Amino acid sequence: MSWKIIHEFDQFDAIDLFRVLKLRQDVFIIEQDCIYDDIDTLDPISRHILLYDNELLVAYCRIVPGGEKFDVPSIGRVVVNPKYRSLGKGKELMEKAMELLRGENESKVVIEAQEHLERFYQSLGFHKRSEPYDVDGINHIQMVIQFER
Repeated sequence: MSWKIIHEFDQFDAIDLFRVLKLRQDVFIIEQDCIYDDIDTLDPISRHILLYDNELLVAYCRIVPGGEKFDVPSIGRVVVNPKYRSLGKGKELMEKAMELLRGENESKVVIEAQEHLERFYQSLGFHKRSEPYDVDGINHIQMVIQFER
């Protein structure tokens, strides 16, 4: 397994971008049967974390800078290839993103999680900070983690 971190959007090569958008489409739009605006204005200003198994994209997320979606940085579009689920790759991905943010002396991170994943994110140290609300037909909650200094 190997990590690829894309700090600036113009660092994406065409095949990586294709693989990211294809995985997001396959899971968030097709598998979850949710028509929504996946390709948004946050992609170009975000950092992107990709986990590969040779040529196969295993997991992906993006880090949106503070002041854009929330007042602090947020981790979003967290997705694991269905072939790699239940192998701890989602946890590895989130730990990698949080490690990157801690290394930049960020003290807090917010996520907008699908409600059914609340326990998963709690296991990583996130705490619920909102009641469930609808996003494109799927219940979400805001969660936050405060990093110790």
